[in-house]
Amino acid sequence: MNTDNRSASEATPSAAHSLTPTTLDTLRARVMFLFGFGYLLLIAGLVHRAGSKSAAQFELDIMMAGLLALWPVFVVDVGWGLLQRDRSRRLWPMLLRALLVLAMPPWRMALIDPRTGLVWIPGLGWQEPGRELFKQLEKAFSVPMLLFAALILPILLIEYLASERLKELPALVLALDVGIAVIWVAFATEFVLKASIHPKPFSFVKERWLDVAIVVIPLLEFLLTHWADAAPLARLLRLSRAISPEQLARMQRLYRLQGLATKAWHALLLIEGVSRLLGFTPEKRLAQLEARIADLEEQLQQARREAEEMRAKIAARQANKAAPPQTRDETLPSAAEPLSLPAARSTVPLHPPS
Repeated sequence: MNTDNRSASEATPSAAHSLTPTTLDTLRARVMFLFGFGYLLLIAGLVHRAGSKSAAQFELDIMMAGLLALWPVFVVDVGWGLLQRDRSRRLWPMLLRALLVLAMPPWRMALIDPRTGLVWIPGLGWQEPGRELFKQLEKAFSVPMLLFAALILPILLIEYLASERLKELPALVLALDVGIAVIWVAFATEFVLKASIHPKPFSFVKERWLDVAIVVIPLLEFLLTHWADAAPLARLLRLSRAISPEQLARMQRLYRLQGLATKAWHALLLIEGVSRLLGFTPEKRLAQLEARIADLEEQLQQARREAEEMRAKIAARQANKAAPPQTRDETLPSAAEPLSLPAARSTVPLHPPS
C-alpha cells in the first residue's frame, strides 16, 4: 500500500512527534530519489566503461557531462532542506548528511528530511528511520540480491575463460561491462539505503566491510586508471627530459595496482555472490541472533515472574513470623479510656473523740 500522502503519525506509530510531510515534500523526495539513482547509474557507466578499450570517448564525455550537470541540483536541494529544517533538532547530524550528499550525490536517495525527520522510500512512502525500517529493507532486498548474486558467476566465467576472444567481440565486451555495472549498482543501492536508515550507520559500515569493499574498489580502480592514463604523455615528456625515471616507475606501479584492484574486486564479488546464494549472509546470521535473543528474553521474563512469586511468598512468611500475638491483657486500660486511680483509704477519724 502506498503511504506517500499519509501523515507521519500514520506512517509509523513512533513518529507522532514528527511534522507531517507535505505534498511538496513528497514530490521533492520522489524527484531527488530519481536524480540520486540516475547519478549512481552515470557513475557506474563511467567507472566500468572507462577502463574498457571498446569504450568510445564520446560516451565517456556524455556521462561525465551528466554528472557535472546534475551536481548543482543536489547543492540546491541540500541547501533548501537545511533552510527548512526543524530548528528543535540537532544541526550537526543534518550538516554531516548534507556534506555526504555533496561528496557522493547517490546518498540523496534515502536522505532523512531535515524538517520532518522522516525518510521517503519507494513503495513504503514516508517512514521513520530505525531498526524497524531496516528490517523491512532487509526483507525487500533479500530476493532481488540473490538474483543479482546469481549473475556474478557466469559473467566472471566469461571474462576469464573467453578473455582472448573478447578482443574480437566488442559487443560481448559491452554486454559484460553493462552486466558488471548493473550488479555494482544493485550492491551500491542496497548499501546506501540500508546505511542511511540504520540507527547506527557507522557500526553498520564496520559490520558490512565486504559490501563497502565491493562498492569502493571500482571507484579506486577508476581513479588509478585516470592517473595512469597520463603515462603515455609522460613517456613523450621523458624524451625532452621533462620527467624523471622515478616518476615513470611510479606510473607503472599505478598500472599494476589497477590490475590488482580489478582482481581483488572480482574475488570479493565472487565471495559475496556465493555467500548470498548459499545463504551464509549477514542477514541470515542476524535473523538467527534475533531469534536467539527473543528466546532468551522469554526465558528471562519467565524467570523474573517466578522470582517475584518467590519474593512474595518469602515476604508473607516473614510478616507472619514477625507479627505480635493477637491476645490482649484485660487488666491494662485501653488507650482510649482515661486512667483512673483507686481512692485511698483515710486513716483520719471523721469525728474527733469527745
